[in-house]
Amino acid sequence: MNRRNFLHNMAHLAAIPSFLPGLGQLELSNLLSSTAEAGKILVIVRLNGGNDGLNTLMPMEQYGLLKTIRPSVILPENKYLPVEGTSLGFHPSMAGMNTLLSEKRLAVVQSVGYTKPNFSHFRSTDIWMSGTDTDQYVSSGWMARYLENQHPNYPNSYPNPQYPHPLSIELGGESSLLFQGQNAFTSLVYSNPDQFYSLMNPFVNSYPATIQGSRLAYLQLIGKQSQVYGSVVQSAYRSASTPFAFAENDLGNQFKIVQKLISGGLQTRVYMVQLTGFDTHSKQVDLQDSTKGQHAYLLKQVNDAIVTFMKNLDAQNLGDRVVGVTLSEFGRTVHSNGSTGTDHGTVAPMFVFGNSVKGGVIGANPQIPLDYKTSDELTANYDFRQVYGSLLNQWLGNDPTATNQVLFREFPKVPLIKLFNDSDGDGVPDALDLCPATPIGAKVDINGCEVFSMPVNNYALQMLATTCPGMSNGTMKIDFSDKKYNYVLDVKGPSNFAQTLKSSAGASQLLEKLAIGNYQLTISIEGQKTYAQRFDFQITEPASLIVQSVLRADNSIVELALSGAKQYYIQLNQKIFEVTSDTWTAALDKGPNLIKVWTDHACQGNFYKEIFQSEQIRCFPNPCENDLNIFVGGQDQEVQVTLFHLNGTKVISTHHQPDANRIVKLAVGGLSSGIYLVHVLGNTVNQQAKIVKK
Repeated sequence: MNRRNFLHNMAHLAAIPSFLPGLGQLELSNLLSSTAEAGKILVIVRLNGGNDGLNTLMPMEQYGLLKTIRPSVILPENKYLPVEGTSLGFHPSMAGMNTLLSEKRLAVVQSVGYTKPNFSHFRSTDIWMSGTDTDQYVSSGWMARYLENQHPNYPNSYPNPQYPHPLSIELGGESSLLFQGQNAFTSLVYSNPDQFYSLMNPFVNSYPATIQGSRLAYLQLIGKQSQVYGSVVQSAYRSASTPFAFAENDLGNQFKIVQKLISGGLQTRVYMVQLTGFDTHSKQVDLQDSTKGQHAYLLKQVNDAIVTFMKNLDAQNLGDRVVGVTLSEFGRTVHSNGSTGTDHGTVAPMFVFGNSVKGGVIGANPQIPLDYKTSDELTANYDFRQVYGSLLNQWLGNDPTATNQVLFREFPKVPLIKLFNDSDGDGVPDALDLCPATPIGAKVDINGCEVFSMPVNNYALQMLATTCPGMSNGTMKIDFSDKKYNYVLDVKGPSNFAQTLKSSAGASQLLEKLAIGNYQLTISIEGQKTYAQRFDFQITEPASLIVQSVLRADNSIVELALSGAKQYYIQLNQKIFEVTSDTWTAALDKGPNLIKVWTDHACQGNFYKEIFQSEQIRCFPNPCENDLNIFVGGQDQEVQVTLFHLNGTKVISTHHQPDANRIVKLAVGGLSSGIYLVHVLGNTVNQQAKIVKK
């Protein structure tokens, strides 16, 4: 490694200030606990490209609507992993994260973004890294401003006996705006600390007291700093162990480095790891299996790396010291595009993980308009700086006034970190809990005492039928897991629709004759006066019928890919087939073939296509001089033979009956030399070929 590359990668030359104070020993601040002592650690997980939040965490109560809006990327409904106590479903690649959520070690902050979103990767990344408004431009990052506030003399006199370790470390890419301060970069960038080595020649030069001299002195300072930091980083990395193996992929390797540095005794307070590839304009899902594809591959990396990271920290009694947070520069559009992908959108969930996290889902699910248009965008429930400020205050112990300075103004906080003792985990502090031993997961009142409740997954709502506009034949089925209760169902809907049903001993119920619109279902239980569970659902217009046809095996077989319904009717010539799968294959007859596809709902539309399956022809000799022999496959008794110049001029057009050998003879002796096009047309043949006339 040469000196220039070393300084570029490790010292962030872009941050050289126009004026620097002297380089002598200065008095150190005590605002931040010594990095030679154990303290709280924040790990930032950057998902570069814009993560699809709806694919990551699906609001299942809106699945029917979303299936019509994003048909090419949505997963089958039964593939999403139910999130306990919510109407959400995790992507199947996020099983470990779902477990962390059920263990109250993961917080999900729903619909995070900012006002007037920018859809440029570069600009939106700058906004998230700098912690600013859309129209606010600054050259420093919010984390760097926090670190500089804690270490006002940095980088002068660093490292030192009180702060011998780096303040922050970035992995997985080049230096980012996040750690660019007003005076210097506050992080070191590594790919593999075990391969780190010192500069060949130490800096021991003296420089004049000029602007140019101060810049050269700054480079010398950073060079020395990098050498010392490199030594302690390498020592921590080499002395650490990894009880649980990380997956051998990009993000897994980065988390492995962070885990080894923490367990090896490095007291760096802030780390950033990152994974690229979330800009899924195409191939977000696999055409054959939507649970696979680029996004599933990336989410599995995120899931596996975070879960393995926490398992390792717990095994080493370090889990209570570390909190992590994910971020991405924006979400994706609600609708899918024509390339099995999504485009730049507005909001997505942020995940905060760790043993000290106050787990659960924070905020309402994103709401998709019933009359959704492709120009519509989701609005943010939370500004991303609310999450930043909450982590600074609640986790890193920053003074609220200082946090307002870091973020340029005050933002409402989000409850992310456990701020009180709660022995039975019911959400009521021990000091106020009148029932301090309630069972785990029990629903309690404000005094911490258990009240009657039923898990949300006691009820299963299934839409059996949609309905066309102007009709009322939608059907919803409700099943009950717990059969020992008698349930009362009150349904309200459009046009003053109201219906009450009773379910004895948890018998399944059907809500029928439902028109298009929004409905509210309230379920109560006989004998439990204070209990009620409400569900909102929609009866929608069925999706459009979509049929894609592909010809296989020399155009003799047609394959249809079907979507939009559960049952299809396919007519091929005079035969009609009932199909319940999403693919259908059939052999074509020779000659014209008419294909028609329809469903039980006329409003879904129809599909028509005519395919001509032709017999083959062969011309010989070619080149020819006097007579051209044309072999005509099949059994047509008569065919029309037409000969054209290449310029399109018709030369010959005659009808012929093939002989016993299926040969038609065409006299071409009188034609001038050149290249011609032969076209043979019959009931089962429609072919053409080029010939050369000598």
